[in-house]
Amino acid sequence: MTEKLQALLIEDSEDDAMLIVHELEHGGYEVDYERIDRSEEIERALAKGGWDVILCDHAMPQICAPEALQIVHDRAPDIPFIIVSGWMSDDLANSAKQSGARAFVRKNNLKTLVPTIKRELGKGKAKPKTKKTKRK
Repeated sequence: MTEKLQALLIEDSEDDAMLIVHELEHGGYEVDYERIDRSEEIERALAKGGWDVILCDHAMPQICAPEALQIVHDRAPDIPFIIVSGWMSDDLANSAKQSGARAFVRKNNLKTLVPTIKRELGKGKAKPKTKKTKRK
């Protein structure tokens, strides 16, 4: 059974976006996505709403992950923001996490993307409460 996923891809490479979507589909998602790479497009996409996750490359010609993260954090802080990049130093990755990014996935290790998304989406769901009964 496939699970629907609304993904906003902040990515300048169509090829990389297709690799990401393929990995998501391979991992059991039915993906509805939009690929954008400019700040004004981020604002428009967030205003449209409905996103389950935002996947963002680190360095692009028009915008970088910290700038995109700031826009998302200001307008939709509850949507998981995951950086998916070919390269990012540990210091930059840690700084991004401190700024609100939920995770960092390397493009050369996309097999970790689906488990990362599942983990982050699971954090937003309420855990079932167990009823404690007192034995007499």
